[in-house]
Amino acid sequence: MILEAFSAYLKLEQNRSVQPEQALLTWLTRILLMPPAPDDMVGRVIHTEIRMLECEGRALFEGKSRTGSQLLKSLIGFCRSFDHWQFTRWVHEVRASDFNRKFGS
Repeated sequence: MILEAFSAYLKLEQNRSVQPEQALLTWLTRILLMPPAPDDMVGRVIHTEIRMLECEGRALFEGKSRTGSQLLKSLIGFCRSFDHWQFTRWVHEVRASDFNRKFGS
């Protein structure tokens, strides 16, 4: 449920060429800065499991429990796999001739 919600957000941010890790930071910050609506299960779970701390002007996230830590690890792993998928897709679209430029021109 949470990965699905983040995936939908990431698809929207993909059009703006935002890195997945930056999108995760923005998504979590938006959710944690406002109390969740009563019918927002994703927001309620994130508020229950993850806390946002500020250290030297930077936002840090940590799990409130073992399951919260696992949730953060899963979200970060999802970001990495999405980033690898984007790179793989780009590599398959590139041709060898794209790198065959003459120097000095």
